[in-house]
Amino acid sequence: MDPSGYDQLRARTGALQTEVDSMLDAYQRQLADIDSARENLAATTVEGWSSDNLVRVTSNAAGVPVGVYVDPAAFKRSTPEKLGAAITEAAQVAARAAQETIGAALAPVLAAADRFQPPHNPLGDDIEFRPVVGILPPLPSPQEVPPPAPPADEQPPAEDEDGPHWKGW
Repeated sequence: MDPSGYDQLRARTGALQTEVDSMLDAYQRQLADIDSARENLAATTVEGWSSDNLVRVTSNAAGVPVGVYVDPAAFKRSTPEKLGAAITEAAQVAARAAQETIGAALAPVLAAADRFQPPHNPLGDDIEFRPVVGILPPLPSPQEVPPPAPPADEQPPAEDEDGPHWKGW
């Protein structure tokens, strides 16, 4: 190989080394951003209120309820069916807030990922290659959720009973 070939090879190697170093720096930043987001999300809670403001559900960042507050007035102004619907509505509001929180926390990571071209698809060009952004399906809107039907085998307590008994009624 002549000296000009070595010079070209060194130049290409230097350019590749610079590109690899840049990718490694971006990868290290992404790892730090992911770690920071994970720590922040672990300590994050969100709240959702029902539209009648009688129920508040507090959820963790995954949307899992960790607390429910029911206004004492709900027991005077509401029926069990309406109260159940209000709890469901508040839980859905909290879950949507959790999704928004996760999206905001992961925005720096996803923004850094957008700067890179996707790798060559080993499955072929006719199969779409895209990273997984969200693994959870979208939450249903409140009107799409049917109210739960009461169990058919349960019967209300008899008139002469004073309160709950061993069956839990």
